[in-house]
Order: sequence, then C-alpha cells, then structure tokens
Amino acid sequence: MTSQSNSILVAGPGELDPLFAAQGVLDIPSGEGSIRAIVADGQGAYLVAVWVSSQCWLYRIFSDGGLDTQYGQNGVSKWSFVPGVDSLPTELIMQPDGKVILLGKVGDDPFKRQTAITRFNVGGSPDLVFGTRVLPDIDMSLPAGCLQADGKILVLVNRLNSSTTEHELVLYRFMSTGDPDGAFGGQGFVNILFNDERSDGKSVAVTDDAKILVGGTVTRDTKTTKAVGRFHSTGALDSSFGRAGYWESASGLAMGKMIVDGDTIICVGNAQVNGSSVAAVSRVTAEGVTDPAFNNGTAATIDIRADFPGLYVICRSVVVQSDKGIVFAGEAGVSIKAYVGRLSASGAIDSGFGDQGLFQRVEESLVYDVCIQSDRQRLLVASDLGNTSRLPQVLGIRL
Repeated sequence: MTSQSNSILVAGPGELDPLFAAQGVLDIPSGEGSIRAIVADGQGAYLVAVWVSSQCWLYRIFSDGGLDTQYGQNGVSKWSFVPGVDSLPTELIMQPDGKVILLGKVGDDPFKRQTAITRFNVGGSPDLVFGTRVLPDIDMSLPAGCLQADGKILVLVNRLNSSTTEHELVLYRFMSTGDPDGAFGGQGFVNILFNDERSDGKSVAVTDDAKILVGGTVTRDTKTTKAVGRFHSTGALDSSFGRAGYWESASGLAMGKMIVDGDTIICVGNAQVNGSSVAAVSRVTAEGVTDPAFNNGTAATIDIRADFPGLYVICRSVVVQSDKGIVFAGEAGVSIKAYVGRLSASGAIDSGFGDQGLFQRVEESLVYDVCIQSDRQRLLVASDLGNTSRLPQVLGIRL
C-alpha cells in the first residue's frame, strides 16, 4: 500500500512508483505505436524500441523516467530495415561496449515478413560498418536473440522454408561484425527439432560455460509441452543435458519466454488446467531436470483475475530478482488487460506483491517486455495502453 512520509510518496511492492516519470507512468513521446522492447544500457539509463509509422523508433530514458533529448536526433532514432518497408522491432540486445543490436521483422505483408538485424552506436546513430542483415524465408513467429561472451550473435527464427514449404526452427550465428559465422553448424546455422517433433522457438540464451540453450514449444498431435535444448558452442546437441539433450515439461504447457538465472533455467508461458488457461512458471536445473526445490517439482500455475477468467492468458516476459524472486508478466481477459505477478524463490505466489501477488492494469493494455532497475528496487514494464489504438508507455512498478 502506498504510504506518505515527509510529503514523499512511497509505493508498496507491486504498485506504480510515483517517483518514476508521472506517478509511475511514462508516455513515450511518439504518442502512438507499440512499445516492443526495453533494455538497460549499462550506463544507468534504458533504451526502448517502439513500432510506429511502420518504423522502429528508439528512445533513451533516464532512471527516473526522463527522456534523453541528446539521443539520436532530438531524442529519437528512427529506423527502417529496408527503406519504405514496414519494419517491426522485437528485441534489443546490449553489447558491453554500449552499442545495441536491434532485432526485428521487415515486410509490408504481415504474413510474409522476414527477420532482420542491425546495430546502433552509443549515441543512437546506425552502425554503418555492421549494416543490416535480412534473413532468407518468411519468419512465422517473432525472432529471438542473445549475445555470446565472445561477441557473436545468436538469432532464433521460426521460418517457412521457401524451397520445401516446411516449417523449420533455425538458429543462426553471426560474427560481431554482422557477417554469418560459417563455422556454426558448418553452414552458419543449425536446424532444431525438440526430440524430433514439430518445434516452435521462443528464446535463446547462453550459460556461463558457453553452452547454448533454446527454449520453445513441442506439439504432438494437439498437445503441447515446454521444451529446452542445450547445444555446444559448435551447434552440436549436448546429449548430457536432460534426456538426450532436451528437457520437456508435463503436457498442456506452452512456452512464452526462457531465461537463464545462474545455474537454473526459468520458463514462463501458459497452461491448460481443467479447461482453463492460466499462467505457468517452471524452473529447470543445469542438468536439465525439473527443479525439485521449486513448487514441489512441478510448474507453478497462477490464475489471472480477468473479466472472463481462464479464457485468454498470455505470459511472455520474466525476470529474476537478486533474492531469486521471479517476476512474470503478460495479459489476460476478453478485454485484454496487462498484469505483473511475483513468485517466491520456492515457487509460491508472493501475496505481499500488489493485490495478492498481482499488479493489474484497469485499462485495456498489453505487456511486451520487462527490465529490473536493481538500484531503485523497481520494475520497468514496456506496455501498450489500449489494444487497437495504442499509446506506448513505460510503467515503473515497485519491487
């Protein structure tokens, strides 16, 4: 509960922080569009990517929610992967040198867009040396990426092979210069099939020992499971992980996002429980087994309060606090309203966060990304206000 002391408002955990922007809400100056990514820049500020006017617009915001007007041109860097062609941002990946990689999709037909990647300099200008890469074939979902310790870039794509018309999950690797890494898989990419079944990729991450993790969903007939595969840096499957290189959840779960936290793997998404859709969080050990110390060795499922409970629940974002508390986010309901929830390290809902473990927007809204401000005990949430006509915002929620 928000309290007042010496005329300074202090928010409780799971509440909008009045010390961020305007009472906890920053309206992105574009005034329209959809905010798709947020990332810490390593200098105490944050970069956000907004899809507006068929372009990618990048902004830099300070820790208190103020806008860096020196970034780009007059505070914004506007970009198209291909001039005059609709360009959708999907992810921002920070490099240690302060440059940022922009991952997205390009194409005027929303059903025929291709994955694209480019890079920006510290001040927001395009890195012309890196250039722009547009990957072959149609991307049937949203690409995901991450950075290796050696500066190489991994990009995960669900592509429609133009030669075979087959769906393929493909992991590409690029050198730090933006050139394809031909040594990876012997051809610059590897095809992935979780246990030789139809596989949809959602996330890629790298462990401290340079192993590569790919998270996604396996579909057998009409049933889905979360899945994680581990690969050597060469692209070869690491058969020592899980069962013959893969971990799978119980049936009925689907992957929304996978991240690495120390020696554990956190997977969020949704599940079907007694015919209802709920948010679901799983934790996996470094060995590739469901963590027995988390929720008694099962996925934690969370009912999200909504105007039509259990009909529509999406969980697509997750971060882990320093105390190992897990913060997850998405949207739910027929009217589609954003939520943020928190679990303890053991997998129990944290009733001290928000209203019985949940922060929920009262307005129609969506969530695309989250980021922790560790020095402020605050969560930054990339959220659109509205569904059809959208206003991109950053929410500051107290942790």
